[in-house]
Amino acid sequence: MRTLLVILVVAACSRGSSSTRETSCSTDADCVVVETACCDHCNGGKAEAFNRAFADAHQPKGCDGTLCNQTGCGEAVARCNAGTCAVTILPLQ
Repeated sequence: MRTLLVILVVAACSRGSSSTRETSCSTDADCVVVETACCDHCNGGKAEAFNRAFADAHQPKGCDGTLCNQTGCGEAVARCNAGTCAVTILPLQ
């Protein structure tokens, strides 16, 4: 039983992590924003930045029929910050 619990905890903790390669960049153009949850970052989801070559692997799956709020907020922008893609949420205009 303990082994199963440890496996489940490790799987849950590692599920959302991404490799350094998936977020590495040289310029802002290397990075893209990916809404990694069924709802966008304004409505309970999360915006993350990835190297554009790996972005598709982080698209959410199984979201058909998901109801999300329609709250507005600032745009999520991906930028290269010291060799790593990062998200900045701009102020709501």
